[in-house]
Amino acid sequence: MKQRIKQSLILLGIGIAVNVALAIIKMYVGLSSNSLTIMLDATNSMLDIVTSIVSFIAIAVLLAPKSKTAPFGYGRVEYLAAFIVAIASAVMGGLFFIRSLNRLAMPEPVWFGWQNCVLISVCVPVKLALGLFYYFRNKKLKSKAIAAIALDCFLDTGITATSLVAFTVTSQVDYAADAIFGIVMSVVVVVIAVKLIVDNVKCIVRGDGGAEEIALLQAYCEEQPLISYVGDIAVHDYGFGAKVCTAEVVFNEEVALCDIEKAQTTAHDVFESRYGMNVWLVPTSYNTANAQRDVSIDEVAEEGGSKILDD
Repeated sequence: MKQRIKQSLILLGIGIAVNVALAIIKMYVGLSSNSLTIMLDATNSMLDIVTSIVSFIAIAVLLAPKSKTAPFGYGRVEYLAAFIVAIASAVMGGLFFIRSLNRLAMPEPVWFGWQNCVLISVCVPVKLALGLFYYFRNKKLKSKAIAAIALDCFLDTGITATSLVAFTVTSQVDYAADAIFGIVMSVVVVVIAVKLIVDNVKCIVRGDGGAEEIALLQAYCEEQPLISYVGDIAVHDYGFGAKVCTAEVVFNEEVALCDIEKAQTTAHDVFESRYGMNVWLVPTSYNTANAQRDVSIDEVAEEGGSKILDD
């Protein structure tokens, strides 16, 4: 678990450094060319720095030890960080939209230059590479905060590419083209950000649903020869590596109490070591006589099923 946190922090640290460089480049080009879309893109990169720092702090909180007031740790702070990223994207999109409308009403000249064009062109593959870096690294880390930042990187790639097109077109057509591109970009950002906000509010309130954990536990129980039926599976989400899962199961009638306890312990150890999950198998029905016996099913089989306790 601590290794995952350290890897996440290193990942975010790299992202912060890249975003600082991109923000400086974009702001220089935006101010020197008076391009609205590039200046707003630069502002968006600065906002990315802030959200990455917030996510860095949130994940660093996970290093805090568990306590009586937080027996399962602080895993849900990642959902909060992802929510903050989504809110920041929505605010940025809204400001972007208002500023674009203002530029549409009062057009201003944009000064095109090949040096600026090349600088912005370089930013596109860099941001795309950062997004892919986040995405593939997060397949193992499975952090909601990093997933939100990765999606934001892909959005930013599109925004920067659109800014480049707007920058080129505006210099050839008229000043209003810059504003029109800005309006379209801002609407896309706001729509996606609102969806992210809704998804992360759900995670904060009730967890992420635990679909993956339910599928893993369902498959595990169905493979166990001592279990004849798997009932309801519930997931209590306290964040990554701190999910508590309970599965109502029916053991075979001939299974003894000691075998049930062994099966419960094995399931708990397997899921804790592999997935960082607390798993509990809850028996709902089993043979009462054998459940009260202090012998295992293996011992019964060895003696031909003749070993029965006296009343």
